[in-house]
Amino acid sequence: MSHWWKLLVVLTPLVLSGCYRPEYPSKFISSDLKEFESYQKKCASRPSPPARAIATMGDTDVFITYSQPAVKERTIWGELVSYNKVWRTGANEATVLSATGDILVNGDTLLAGNYALYTIPTKEKWTVILNTKYEVWGAYDYDQSLDVLRFEVEPSTDNEMSERMTFTIDDAGIVEFAWDKLKFDFLVMPL
Repeated sequence: MSHWWKLLVVLTPLVLSGCYRPEYPSKFISSDLKEFESYQKKCASRPSPPARAIATMGDTDVFITYSQPAVKERTIWGELVSYNKVWRTGANEATVLSATGDILVNGDTLLAGNYALYTIPTKEKWTVILNTKYEVWGAYDYDQSLDVLRFEVEPSTDNEMSERMTFTIDDAGIVEFAWDKLKFDFLVMPL
């Protein structure tokens, strides 16, 4: 078998499964809201559609771009999302935290730019990871050596069910994650 056929055999399942997204780097994390909205509309029929949480803090825009999986009557924690393993914190493309200026994240400096936001869920405390390699599908290409920030959060359970995974950022800079009956938060502030 020639090298071309071998390459075709390897790449075809990736392309068909949707792991290859040529538009991802430019539109999924674009700071131009119209570009993101165009991408969001194009991908609205996905089982886990793209979404974004946005806050403006002085001259700095902070946004989290992610895909929203749904519970769909599944057991999420410890089954769909494994404990003690790096998780993309969403579906499809890696979740990305972007800042147009330098910010503080839970008191630590984060330079302006785009960062994959991963988590390591456990039954108690979670580890939140910000990593410079953000143009990835899921957590398959996660490289710990590219982490720029790690911190722990304590998730809480809530009686209110969040069918779709969501991130919000309020005016005080509190970033909240909610999915199923679990929530956690952390703080972002302009530097």
